[in-house]
Amino acid sequence: MLSVEDVARHFGLRPDTVRRKIRTGEIDAIRIGRVYRLAWPDVWACEDGPMPKRARFPRYQDDLICKKTIAAALRVSVRTVERWIADGLPTRNVFETVRCNPHDVTDWLKLRGVELPIGWWT
Repeated sequence: MLSVEDVARHFGLRPDTVRRKIRTGEIDAIRIGRVYRLAWPDVWACEDGPMPKRARFPRYQDDLICKKTIAAALRVSVRTVERWIADGLPTRNVFETVRCNPHDVTDWLKLRGVELPIGWWT
């Protein structure tokens, strides 16, 4: 089970935003005393993207990254990242904000012959 802080870090949001989404019913959570707990399938259900297959669960538990983070890590412009998204770079949209799974970005760019430094997103 994940804490609100874990989910906020995964989505790249503030914990208060996650709590508000729980209260409005946009994220399913269990309340234990005064603390909310969330399961991975409920977290992934908030992402506008396919539910990961069981074999890929660990891959989709990594924190999502934003366009600005991708651009800075790869030393390209945000506009370049936006072009990649328009060309099919997989995204995981979370409450109308675009986020990407770093593994999906790595796979997509490697297929296009882009050389990536090891651990580029960390």
